[in-house]
Amino acid sequence: MKKIIASGFGVALILCILYFASDSNNYASAGNNDDEFEYEYYYNTDKTGDNDMTDTASTSANDNKKIEYSSNIPDTEPESISVFINKEYALPESYIPDNLVVADVTFFGGASDDKNKMRKEAADALEKMFSDAKDDNIFLYGVSAYRSYQRQKEIYEKNVRNRGANATDQVSAAPGHSEHQSGLAIDITTKTLGCNLCEYFGETAEGKWVAKNCYQYGFIIRYPKDAEQITGYSYEPWHIRYVGTEIAEYIHKENITLEEYYGYTLSDYYLENIISDASTSDNNK
Repeated sequence: MKKIIASGFGVALILCILYFASDSNNYASAGNNDDEFEYEYYYNTDKTGDNDMTDTASTSANDNKKIEYSSNIPDTEPESISVFINKEYALPESYIPDNLVVADVTFFGGASDDKNKMRKEAADALEKMFSDAKDDNIFLYGVSAYRSYQRQKEIYEKNVRNRGANATDQVSAAPGHSEHQSGLAIDITTKTLGCNLCEYFGETAEGKWVAKNCYQYGFIIRYPKDAEQITGYSYEPWHIRYVGTEIAEYIHKENITLEEYYGYTLSDYYLENIISDASTSDNNK
């Protein structure tokens, strides 16, 4: 996505807030806007508000970075807290975590359809993180945690119908390839953004606190800035993934992604067809 200089952050923040403030029902009625992507709820795909999907990877500082930080092979055990899920590694369609619990944190607009559930170890860690953040006058809100295979299928297919496959694949996981199905991932936000999901979260006090501290609770920012050609996804400062404190601390210390931790690189198919082609896709119009 287009990078905004510091002087533009105020405008971006206002647009992020107005995006949802203009709708009295917030997320509930946002589904009527077919121009936006749906990522459980609809979110503003560009912090400037123009929905331009270009340049998501072309200016990455990590272009062609292929460094192996770990000799570990990707963990493919669904019940493992370090399970590797991305565009090429998927969970079984039938997989449902067997220890889902309601995370005792505040969810924006309440929660339904299991959105407030996570695997117990992840929920416990999230509760501790939210509590400690509050002690630092940082107030976080959950948006969407667990998501079933079927729910992700509905979201993904709707996005493809509305925006096309190339643009969709930068921001939305295909069914089976969503970390939300594992019960280990959650989207979080803050009231200062009208509880919207947008890149500017990373520039807020809350987003900065999460980026600095989440590893202490076993979480990582799963899709960091300037790592699009490594993860295959646009920057998502709101999407955190529980991997346990040992792996999270290592990833934070080395400033790497989960892909790099496992010594994994996207295949040529994704680099050539999903990422590179997106900059010239008609869906960017």
